[in-house]
Amino acid sequence: MRDNRDRWQFFDKHPTKRAITPREVRYWKILLDRVLKVGIEFEFNLRDQTGDCKGDNSQCPCNHIETECWKLCANTKECTATKQLGTCANRNSDCTTNTCKECNNYKFICIGITCVDFVSQCFVCDKFIRNCETCPRKYDANRDPSAIREILSLDLKPSKHYGKVSDSGVVTITTDGSLLGDKGVEIITVGRRIDFWEFYKMSDRIIKKVLLHGGYLNERTSSHMHVLSSHYNDGMDRGVNELEKSMPSIILANLHQLVRRYQNALTWMTIALADPNHMTRWEKFRVSVLDISAVIRDMRTVANEVHKTAGNKYGFINYDNVQFNKNDISRFHVEFRQADSTLSPSYYAAISCMHYALAIKAVEISRWGLLKVGDEEWLKRARSMKNIILNGCGDWSGSRTSDTSKLIDNREYFIEESIDLVTQLKAILLKVGPAYDVLMKLAEKPVAVRLIEGDSWEKIEKDLSVKINKEDEVGIRLEEIIDLHLIDDCKSTEEWITEVINMVKNDIENPMEITKDQVEIYIDRKTREGELLWSGSTGCMLPV
Repeated sequence: MRDNRDRWQFFDKHPTKRAITPREVRYWKILLDRVLKVGIEFEFNLRDQTGDCKGDNSQCPCNHIETECWKLCANTKECTATKQLGTCANRNSDCTTNTCKECNNYKFICIGITCVDFVSQCFVCDKFIRNCETCPRKYDANRDPSAIREILSLDLKPSKHYGKVSDSGVVTITTDGSLLGDKGVEIITVGRRIDFWEFYKMSDRIIKKVLLHGGYLNERTSSHMHVLSSHYNDGMDRGVNELEKSMPSIILANLHQLVRRYQNALTWMTIALADPNHMTRWEKFRVSVLDISAVIRDMRTVANEVHKTAGNKYGFINYDNVQFNKNDISRFHVEFRQADSTLSPSYYAAISCMHYALAIKAVEISRWGLLKVGDEEWLKRARSMKNIILNGCGDWSGSRTSDTSKLIDNREYFIEESIDLVTQLKAILLKVGPAYDVLMKLAEKPVAVRLIEGDSWEKIEKDLSVKINKEDEVGIRLEEIIDLHLIDDCKSTEEWITEVINMVKNDIENPMEITKDQVEIYIDRKTREGELLWSGSTGCMLPV
């Protein structure tokens, strides 16, 4: 058994960040559970388009040019029929223009390209062909970044408005200055309510579309996660903000403290480069917040300090879109920038849920005060480990990777930290799909380690993905019965369970064997988690 008391210590009477009451915790958990969204920014490099010729260049040479057939004259037939002193091979010093006409010893010889009447045979040749297929200057629509972005826009149909969710979930398709291939392609999704499978389907579709057009990943590509409550302008000077009232600053402060506490774990779980010495991107675009404490600063100052330290919006977590009402939060919108890009939809779905869970966890712990990240000894070690996994803020001409040459030797630290993080979020994650199981796999072996061991992207996705098991199938059937009130007017839970079993077993279209124990375990778990209750007046289980 592990004693976690040293991990959860608080300033319970902080002078500027008061702990919130249990009633406030309940309010903010319910509200954020309903309004929080996660928007993902996907980045991909595209292939370079090096040619601009579409096969219509009149100056393009013929394939046969190396045979020098172009030196043959188109006028040779006419020249052969007409005796000329200058084109006779048997000409001597006694020959004159007059005698040439009557001479029987005339033999034609072409003087070639120096002749004033020379016309290359290319102009009348019917075998003129261009070497377009292998020509480096040939235009290839399949390698044209602009054309590819246009095709992706036609396929994914971005909504172009944050107040509207398109079928693909994409809001904008654009470029990014750090990407290759005429600035690559950045696909920005609108914030989505939290559901693992919705994130999975959206990510899977986007990844497959981009791969079809040659998109690829390297140290320049990253994945940003925006955790927010909806806010946008509807174009008629009527702002939309789903926060019903200002959020106590301690919630944002505790989110910041959680990120500091688990920054190394968050980095470890999202590394995704295949080089043992460079397993992740450089720090320049996700600058550490480990040394920016929310204990001695108010959150407005923290936000400004992160912006200043990172040299722009490039903090590990940044608050540039947060709006403050005095010391409280009037608009909630944070951006996590630590994740590398991958080709795994399960990865994207899981870490989207993880960032949501961090926000909910910040609410839960705010009842007890402001989180203490750790003592000086803890901070010293965390800094040391941070420098092992996340570093590199050099100039643009240098490497854009972190030096991770000592990372594998210290992997146990990062695995322990990551498992601890996922365990702390478990109760929240279990309510939004199989994210917990995927995150545990990433905690033990992130994508970078899998790539280094030789795993293909197909194998990585297969290993991370979660299949629906028998317990999940039972849960889905029970949710249908409960949500639709298919059985009611029962006198007790025992009678309701009996009727449920009979209905499922005797279903004409999809019968399923289900036991009393399975139903009771499901009902007990959902009741304890506050998601179900027994209604005597309606005689059935009701969702909360």
